[in-house]
Amino acid sequence: MKGYKWILVAVDYFTKWIEAKPLTQPTAQNVDNFLWANIICRYGIPMIIITDNGTPFANQRIHDFCEEHHINLKYASVWHPHTNGQAEAANKNILNILKKCLDDAKARWPEELLGALWAYNTAPSEVTRESPFSLSFGMDAVIPVELEHLSPKIEAAASFEPKALQTWVDENDNSQRVDLDLLEQRRELATLKCLEHKRRVERYYNRKVTPRTLNQGDLVLKRRLLADSNLGVPKLEPNWEGPYVAREVAGPNAYYLMIAEGTQIPRSWSGDDLKKFFA
Repeated sequence: MKGYKWILVAVDYFTKWIEAKPLTQPTAQNVDNFLWANIICRYGIPMIIITDNGTPFANQRIHDFCEEHHINLKYASVWHPHTNGQAEAANKNILNILKKCLDDAKARWPEELLGALWAYNTAPSEVTRESPFSLSFGMDAVIPVELEHLSPKIEAAASFEPKALQTWVDENDNSQRVDLDLLEQRRELATLKCLEHKRRVERYYNRKVTPRTLNQGDLVLKRRLLADSNLGVPKLEPNWEGPYVAREVAGPNAYYLMIAEGTQIPRSWSGDDLKKFFA
């Protein structure tokens, strides 16, 4: 499977279920096809999609696709991947699993991607103690180790006799009803654990952050995001540019900007990359 250089990744914000697909080119058409085939046709239409500002996502085709399906398309703040932290974490997890599977055969990663997804989606989360599979489907997946050591589910299936089909169906239906009744409780408990984990992370992060509050109409300078990355911006260029006007508060520590003449700057910008300008 040669020619694949990119992975398109989507993660469900609640269950942490990951869908991914290898790509030869990161194009709007490939993103469109992925959203339709891998997301909508399998799980239904999502209410919200959050992406980065890459060209495959920030284009008219994807905008029209989301508008047609009534999907609220949101973009992370420019050069601020923490805004879309779930997807960034999903990328890291999948890459770590692939590294362990491939050793020196790195070129085989497209062939191993589905196995890596299966391993992640069926493993319990450190935060919720539930697997993405169980939170999505209300039951634990049958995994290979159960075939080797004969879990109760496998033993029950192995002892199945056709003449006892109706009894087996009734017992299975009852078991499924119980699982479905408990599923909402498991999801609520997982939600509480996620919220507590988020609070702990926020407390840790906020210890190192200096609050920066901007108001609508403030004059601000914007960090030159390429200044330190050796991508062609001369080192003697100033680190900040502007001033711009804070047009609107986009969310916590995120702002929409415009030039003083009224021209709007695309996308939202993180407050970490802005500072007040005093004339």
